[in-house]
Amino acid sequence: MFSAVIQARPAPLALASTLGPLVRGVVEGLVGSATLVAAERNREIEEIADSAGCRVLVEADWAEGFSRVVANAGGSPLLVMDTGLMLGQEFWPVLADSLPLLGDRPAATETERPRSLLSRIFAAASSAPGRDQVLLLPGSVSRQVAQMKADPFTHRYANLARLPVAARRVPE
Repeated sequence: MFSAVIQARPAPLALASTLGPLVRGVVEGLVGSATLVAAERNREIEEIADSAGCRVLVEADWAEGFSRVVANAGGSPLLVMDTGLMLGQEFWPVLADSLPLLGDRPAATETERPRSLLSRIFAAASSAPGRDQVLLLPGSVSRQVAQMKADPFTHRYANLARLPVAARRVPE
């Protein structure tokens, strides 16, 4: 069961759009908890978190906040997202089907934007995802990233798998 961690910004509609599709993950037994990491206290973020049943962790440095979430996750795998990313309905079945094949490999969704052939080749060769992708990190990989105090969105991962689905960025 995944624990979701979301880099939260005070963009109410974008944050709600990110949290809404996680409900299906909870219903299907794939997501157990969610933590919003906010750079500072914000009433809007706290209200959205409260209504969605999420925890809020206030930490000015995203990488430090991520490390603190990992320390409290008890080794569970993480679903890492940025505010404004919305999972489509096809995400959960693809994730459920892919889990046995992934093992302890980190994975990332595809980017939504159509890309040129050259950019697709570069992306396939790159081991660093971006903020327009959702990350799936096994507990062991999460701990490694946390120990380095690295940003999970810019960290280079060995054997990064690509899930054949994309998360859509909603306007903030």
